[in-house]
Amino acid sequence: MEVTLTKWGNSHGIRIPKEFLASLGITKETPLNIELKNDEITISKKFKHQTLKERVKKSGKPLSFASEIDWGDPEGSEVW
Repeated sequence: MEVTLTKWGNSHGIRIPKEFLASLGITKETPLNIELKNDEITISKKFKHQTLKERVKKSGKPLSFASEIDWGDPEGSEVW
């Protein structure tokens, strides 16, 4: 898709079609990375590390803990 660079205040900008943003899950609050490499500009979503609490919430399932696992009696030179 061809786009045109336009003046935006003291900078320049391009418009990204909303269909592109929706398919990538990008909103106006999504942090993005922009890189210049080999005469190409690349825009990508910034990786955001999620906490355990955020991952559990996203899964939609309650956090559960497994009971202790009995691995049997020690064999060889294992120390328990």
